[in-house]
Order: sequence, then C-alpha cells, then structure tokens
Amino acid sequence: MTITQAPVQKKPLWQRLSISIESASALLTWALVSGSALYFMYGMEKLSDSALPIAAALFLTYIVLWLSLIRERPYKNDGRVRTIFLFLLFSTVVGIYFVVPFVYTAIFMVIWSAALPYFISARLAFMLSPLWSAVLWAVYEYHWGFSGMIVSALLFWTFNLFALVMVTTTIKEKNTRETVETINRELVSTQHLLSQAAEQAERVRIARNIHDLLGHHLTALTINLQVAGRQLDQLDTDNEQATQKQTIKDSIEQCHSLSKLLLSDVREAVSDIRDKSSIRLESAIKAISDRLPSIDITVDYPDNISIEDVTLADVLIKCIQESFTNSLKHGKASEVKVSFSQHSNHVQVAIQDNGNHTQSKQLKANKHVRDGLQKDIEIQRGNGLTGIEERLALVDGKAEFQRNEKGFLTMLSVPVMLHD
Repeated sequence: MTITQAPVQKKPLWQRLSISIESASALLTWALVSGSALYFMYGMEKLSDSALPIAAALFLTYIVLWLSLIRERPYKNDGRVRTIFLFLLFSTVVGIYFVVPFVYTAIFMVIWSAALPYFISARLAFMLSPLWSAVLWAVYEYHWGFSGMIVSALLFWTFNLFALVMVTTTIKEKNTRETVETINRELVSTQHLLSQAAEQAERVRIARNIHDLLGHHLTALTINLQVAGRQLDQLDTDNEQATQKQTIKDSIEQCHSLSKLLLSDVREAVSDIRDKSSIRLESAIKAISDRLPSIDITVDYPDNISIEDVTLADVLIKCIQESFTNSLKHGKASEVKVSFSQHSNHVQVAIQDNGNHTQSKQLKANKHVRDGLQKDIEIQRGNGLTGIEERLALVDGKAEFQRNEKGFLTMLSVPVMLHD
C-alpha cells in the first residue's frame, strides 16, 4: 500500500523573491543611512577627495556582507563562513566610523548586533555590548574631535541592547513554537497509536474467547464423536440390526467430519482476527505529515507488515518523526520517502530525503578522498540522531545513517514477534 501526501504547492515567483520584514527594514535603513551620509559628505571641504568613494565602497561592502550573512542557503563549512562574515561586517562598520563624520552611522552597528544572538549566547552578547559602543566613542571623540561623545555612545549602546533583547526574544519564541508543534505532532501520532491499540486489544480478546470457548467445545465434541464411533464398532449385532448400525455409524462419521471442519474454520477465523490485529502505522504517519505542509511525504507500506507491540510501534513513529525534523531543519528537504519492508522477523524502514545535510552540524562528517571518490567515514551524531539510536536500543533495534547522491538516508530495523 502506498500513501502519498498532496504535493507541496510551489510558491509564486513574487513570493519566492520576497524577503522577511526584518530583512526589508534592514535594507531600508541601510539605504537611508548610506544615502544621506553620501549626500551630506558631497562637497564637504574638510574631507579628502578619496573619502566619498571610500565611504561608498564601505557602504556597498556592508550590505553585501549583511545579505551574505543572513542568506538561508547554507555554505560549505557554514558556521565558520558566517562567523567570518560577522567579523568582516564589524570591521566594515569600524571603517565607516573612520571615513564618515556622522555619528548616526552607528545604526549599522545596531543592525550588526541583531545578528549576534544567532552566534553567541545572549548573556555573552550583553556583556560584550559596551565594547563596540566604546569603539564609537573612541573614534568620534579622538579621530574626529567631537565633544560629548560619551552621551551618544551610551544612547547607541541602549539601542544595541534593545536589538539584542528583541532578537533573543524572537529566537526563544520561535524555539518555543517549534517545541510545541513537535509535542502536538507526537500527541497526534500517539493518539492514533492508542486508538489502534484499543482496537487491537478488543480483537485479541474476541479471538481468545472464540478459541478458548468455542474451540475447546468443538474439540471435545470431535473427540466424543470419535469415541462414539469406536464404541459402536464394538457392539455385537445380528444381521437385522447391522443395517441400522451402519446407518448410525455413517451419521456419527458425518457429524465427526463436520465438527472437524467447523473446528478448522474457527481456528482459521481466530488466526485471521489475530493477523488483522497488527498495528498499521500509515494513519499515524499521515497525521504527522498533515502538520508538515512544507514537505512532500510518500509512504510505501506493504500489506505484509506485522507490528503487534504498541511500544515498538511508538518507537518507530517517534524515530520517523525525528527523521522528518532532521530533514526539514538540517537538510531543508522538500521531499521524503518512507519505505517499509519485512524480512523474516525484522521490520525495516528506509527514510530517504532530498535535503542538503552536508553543512549541518547535526550530520557533519569526516571525508576521505581516494581514487577520485569521496566517501563518508563517519557521521557525527547530534541530539536527533543519538535520540533515534537510543530509542531503538530500547527495543533491540538499530539505525544506520548514510549520505548519498539523493540526500540523506536513515535505515531503521526492529525485531518483531511472529505468531502461528
């Protein structure tokens, strides 16, 4: 059985080219500050001839570095590259201080401060914030000879703090929403599993009652009919009673055959009820995928999959959900295929996405190049992958992770009990 979620609707071009409100406000601020600064610098006699083009180059460098810093698509060695951009951005602002004789260019440092909580802790950013405010004070106090710069530096320091507080709060709210959504997905999947578990328990109870009551009675009836037939054979009868004896024997044998056939039908019905009492995970996976509208999830679930243990089903669902989270958060995947298969007494689940996990901290790997081929030696486990391995270990299962040309592949394998 194959279950396919409705394809993810492709966004219109105008939406794909759109930027966030935060980025748009930063671009507008950059345009106003840099444009007004260049306008006021034009024609100032005390400035050198090279000041204006240098200032323009610094302004352009700032916006290029800012857009490079905040782009969503990951770089190779993403964390290191963005840290370098952050440092170069700070250096560019300091360079602007030395070239542009307007204190309000410190607004660029406020924008720069808004990016800090993504790289360092909020506490450390608060502790270090006086340092770049001191740079503003020192440059304009001693290089430009402005008086009273301590007040301006303090004012812009408060702006930096405000930016840090707002961004830190936004990050916390985003993390909280993600946590709540994850919990909601777990609750929905657990609700589906509990519903199936209740149905499974009822089927097993009915099957057990049929087997214990009707099956035992039919077995006793079959044995008694067999005994009656043998006892009839041992009776001495004359020629006149022989025909009557044979008629009775035929009836007993017919009843015996019917009771054996009925017992066989009962056993087959019980086995069929037990087979249908296995937990199927499609509905739980569909409930999860319905809450992930940004990703196209395809599930291949053959009819021969047999999972009767609720704990095992819960472990598999949580591991699959964690894989979906990794695909979205770390790989930026748009498609995921989940394939179930059963071999002997093991159920295997293959989760293949089309994401780019190369630069993810979660999936960072050591590389080895030999004969022109690049191979993954080891994938460093983060909290998500470690959690998958720990959950599977509770049910004697195992997990394997591979990076391939399609994206990232997670292989889950768990033992299942087969009943006769």
